Amino acid sequence: MNPAAQPVRAGTERSLRNAGIADELARRLRRRILDGPLRDGDMLPKQDDLIAEFGVGRTTLRQAFRILETEGLITVKRGNTGGAVVHVPQPADAAHMFGMVMHARQVRLDDLAQALRRLEPVCAALCAARPDRATEVLPWLREVHARMERAVEDGPAYIRAGRDFHEALVLLCGNETMKILLGAVEVLWAQQEREWAQAALADTGERVRRAGLRDHERLIALIEAGDESEVYRESVRHLEAAQDYPLRGRGEAPITSA
Repeated sequence: MNPAAQPVRAGTERSLRNAGIADELARRLRRRILDGPLRDGDMLPKQDDLIAEFGVGRTTLRQAFRILETEGLITVKRGNTGGAVVHVPQPADAAHMFGMVMHARQVRLDDLAQALRRLEPVCAALCAARPDRATEVLPWLREVHARMERAVEDGPAYIRAGRDFHEALVLLCGNETMKILLGAVEVLWAQQEREWAQAALADTGERVRRAGLRDHERLIALIEAGDESEVYRESVRHLEAAQDYPLRGRGEAPITSA
C-alpha cells in the first residue's frame, strides 16, 4: 500500500486540529498584546484563567505560548511563580530584524547609503514643518550640537554625538512610520560606522569635524526658519559629504547586522 495513501491516524488528526486552534489562540493573544492595555513587562493572565476563558486544553495553550515566544512577544517563566511576561515590540526589534534581512540579502554599503541620503532629508524637512519645532525640536538638536562642539577635539565622542544628531532628526520628525522605518536604517548605518570610525578619525582630523559642525548649524537655522525645501537640499548635501569617506573603497562591501 502506498504510504501516502494510508489514512491519517487519529492522534495525528488531533495534533493537526490542536495546531489550528493554537494558531488562532496565538492570534487572539497577539492582538491583546499589540492593542494594549498590556505594557512591556506585564504578565498575561494565569494559564488556568486563559484555559477557562478560551475553552482550550493545556497542551493547546502551551503551543500558542511557543508561537508567541518565537515571535519575541512573551517569555514564559517556569515554576510555581511563573507565567508569561509580555514584551511589547520596540523600534529596536524592527531594526534587528531589518538588519538580518539586509545581511542575508548581501545588500551593499553604497545601497544603504543611498537610502539614507534620500530618506533622512525627508525627516529633516518634516522637522522644519512642525509648528511646535521651537519647543519640541530645536532644543534637542541644539543640546546635541553643543555636545558635538565640546567634543570636537575628542574624535570618538564627536562621532557618538554626531550619530545622535542624525538620529534626532528622525526621532523628532513627527511621523511615526518614518521614525520606525528610517530608525532601522539609522541603526544599521551606525553598526557599519563602527567598522571605519577609527580610520576616519586618523585620516580626516579636526578640520573635517569643524566642517560638520558648520553643516549642522545651517540645518538648525533652516529648521528654525521652517524652510522645508532648503532643509531638504542642505541635508542631502551634508550627507553626501559625510558619506564620502566611508564609501571610498568600501561601497561594494556587504553590510553586516552584528
